[in-house]
Amino acid sequence: MIVGIDIGGANTKIATSNGSFVKLIYAPLWRNKAIIYDVLADVKRALEGEGIRGTGAVMTGELCGCFNTKREGVLHIKNAVSRIFENVNFYDTNCAFKNSSYVDKNPLSFSATNWLASAKLLAEEYKNVIFVDIGSTTTDVIPIVEGKIKAKRTDSERLKSGELIYSGVLRTGISHLLKRVNIGGEEYRTSSELFATTADVYLILGYIKREYYRCESTDSYVAFSNEEEAKSRISAMRRLSRVVCSDLEEIGVDNAVSSAEQVKEAQIEELIDSMTRIKKKYELKTVVSVGIGDFIVKEAADSLNMNFLSLSSVYDNKISAVFPAYAVAKLLETQ
Repeated sequence: MIVGIDIGGANTKIATSNGSFVKLIYAPLWRNKAIIYDVLADVKRALEGEGIRGTGAVMTGELCGCFNTKREGVLHIKNAVSRIFENVNFYDTNCAFKNSSYVDKNPLSFSATNWLASAKLLAEEYKNVIFVDIGSTTTDVIPIVEGKIKAKRTDSERLKSGELIYSGVLRTGISHLLKRVNIGGEEYRTSSELFATTADVYLILGYIKREYYRCESTDSYVAFSNEEEAKSRISAMRRLSRVVCSDLEEIGVDNAVSSAEQVKEAQIEELIDSMTRIKKKYELKTVVSVGIGDFIVKEAADSLNMNFLSLSSVYDNKISAVFPAYAVAKLLETQ
């Protein structure tokens, strides 16, 4: 079987082509760029005896602030993967697999290709769709028309076109999504301080459970008795209350929940804006979704009267959450 690896700035995703091994690992590369060596070594040990005959790799972690340039980041990630795994093939912006020597020659051709692997695999079956992947940090909104990927190839160009939205369902600060919030019938501006994130919002609303809160809370420096307390619903409401420079005693549980609902609606509206432009431009009628935020995608699709398919119903939730890693493994296996 083939192993697929997707190395991001916060998470490393691993999947085998047969789906027998699937793992999402919180590994903040931005904090310690050497962490990836230990993470990959642990994965390699876990896969011993599995008959691995190849490794496919994609990445987005090269954008981390621990690297002076994306070029430096790509080469660091390439070196780490190549040192731990044998017979590694890296996926480039032309949807081709290349060995590490090609990465050395043109590193930027391998920057931010995880979404591209996912879209390429989906395009084999879903010929005319908007493909959406909402993860912990970002949202990909990719038009696929007659089996061809119509999105731009760089993240900066995709930000410009609306094919990349830099918000996700775990690590996004509240003020990025919501500038004003209604509390008790009155409007308040939100603080730009990083008091809470979307992980708190969706924990409060019940869309994620504590075990899927795969990042530090904004007050992780506090001496909580355990992680369960730090990532409890009540702690999340306390954090969200601070976004309006208040606390839970002042605004109360009902207003904390209402604030969370408003954040969710803002994130849905942000996605609707991008999907509307793509739907109109390419006359697409169906949305296919992967990732841990597909509940956001469903509401956006419903608002636009579009057909909706979550690949969690085709694969399982675990594969959907690490889909770029699974996709690059399947693409390499086919090749």
